[in-house]
Amino acid sequence: MKNNKFIDELVLFIFVILLGSVAILNLCQTERPTVSEIENRNLATMPDFTWDTFLSGKYFADIADFVSDTFIGRETLVSLSKKLDTLKSLSIIYEREGMTVIIDPNAGQGDEGDVSDDFSLPEFSLPPMPPEESDVSQESDISGDEPVIIPVKLSADSATFTAGATYLLSATVGEGYENLVWSVTGDAGISIVVNNDGTVTVKGDSAGNAIVTATVNKDGEAFSVECTITVNAVIIETPSVEAPDFLPSGLIIYNGAAYSQSFFSATYAPRYAAVYERYAQMFPDTRMNVVIAPLATITITDPEVSSKISNQAAILDKMQAAIVGDVNFVNLKNVYIEHAEEYLFFKSDHHWTHRGAYYAYSEFIKSVGMTPTPIEDFDVEIITDKYIGSMYGYTGDERVKSFYDTIEAYMPNKELTMTIFRNDGKSSTHNFCINTGIKGYTAFISGDHPYMVINVPENPQDKSILVIKDSYGNAFVPYLTEHYGNIIVIDPRHVDMNIYEEFKDYGLTDIVFMVNTSSGNTQAWYNNLVNLID
Repeated sequence: MKNNKFIDELVLFIFVILLGSVAILNLCQTERPTVSEIENRNLATMPDFTWDTFLSGKYFADIADFVSDTFIGRETLVSLSKKLDTLKSLSIIYEREGMTVIIDPNAGQGDEGDVSDDFSLPEFSLPPMPPEESDVSQESDISGDEPVIIPVKLSADSATFTAGATYLLSATVGEGYENLVWSVTGDAGISIVVNNDGTVTVKGDSAGNAIVTATVNKDGEAFSVECTITVNAVIIETPSVEAPDFLPSGLIIYNGAAYSQSFFSATYAPRYAAVYERYAQMFPDTRMNVVIAPLATITITDPEVSSKISNQAAILDKMQAAIVGDVNFVNLKNVYIEHAEEYLFFKSDHHWTHRGAYYAYSEFIKSVGMTPTPIEDFDVEIITDKYIGSMYGYTGDERVKSFYDTIEAYMPNKELTMTIFRNDGKSSTHNFCINTGIKGYTAFISGDHPYMVINVPENPQDKSILVIKDSYGNAFVPYLTEHYGNIIVIDPRHVDMNIYEEFKDYGLTDIVFMVNTSSGNTQAWYNNLVNLID
């Protein structure tokens, strides 16, 4: 008995020492992480103290989120947790931000699937703007001699982008050099437009290769520097695999990409229809629109694969069939099947690309009697060509790390302001709705926030639209700046607002419910819509 008591006390002592050591190490962190690469999101920050948040208890809840998000070793624990999930034998289906994960691979393979748990993602904070590039016309010699003057330096030695896109190339001219001249040689489908600020816009109308040259002069002597341009076809070739890999979580790795699935819920389809009708009654002079984003599996045409996964086209048809009343349901199935060979969805992330979101915008705008702007009329910026998105975190599969994505942004054609309102009562105003300084999907409207307003002075100010969206709506919203004077964006997962009280006298032209097929078949998203008017 004495030995057993001694062992118990020793184990307790060791446990207390270990627990105390971890607590001390966590408190003494000098540089806490700000981004989770595994979860592809910004981590919580230390909240500012206010008496309102202190008295409501929100201040302590935010501190708990901060400590939880920045706990020492958290990234390793999250990665281990995701890998262990695939080993469980429990029959659990859950949904999180457009991801339907089935722990039991035999569960939910029928026509209907139901989800009751809310796994909504934490709120994103607006990342800081990138620092401005410094002057690179001078480089110091390591020997300490006078700086070496470089005649001309380009912002890039090489660039790769997709046909139909553009690329901005800038030159820094050294002191004493002048007469900057640009030229391009190579395939005819690649051309340049010389701007007045020492830059050129490289246009790639078709696939090919070219060299852009910048030349300056000093005392009659010419100096040149080159940038190699590669323009790829719109269709992105991906490495093929012999057969699809159906993971125990319900996710799929196939043809060089990771896919998630969703399932139709006959329980919630009529409830959603009733909610849309209730909104129509509360806003009788406003057009109600439902735009459901399909998941990437809609582009899989191989019958050997498509016959074993949920049918996105059928899900959209069933959701539309449940609609009652004067609600404009925009069924996107045909346009995504028609353009399935294009780069519509990321390979490493569960979202659609900005090109993919374009077709949802185009179909919606046509459905309300307007003319969408042709996709070729947008200037395209390459945000990054090395993007690894959320699917690695969801699958824990090392193969996904090789599924590099390119994030292209089809930039708005009109000047605008975007004001973001956060839950802490703070707001910020910007002259963009695509933050190209963020090298991820959160570049679009700077990620998920409770509430934001975009104003486009050039458009009719009496044409206003309210978008109630999940994160798929982030890439959809910038296109609306082509038509609406005021665009109000609400993420019901993060906002505490009665939109009837806020907007009953606003004179809204349209309300758009924008969500993906997975979230749009869950109790959680249904509750979100009800809470906005209840």
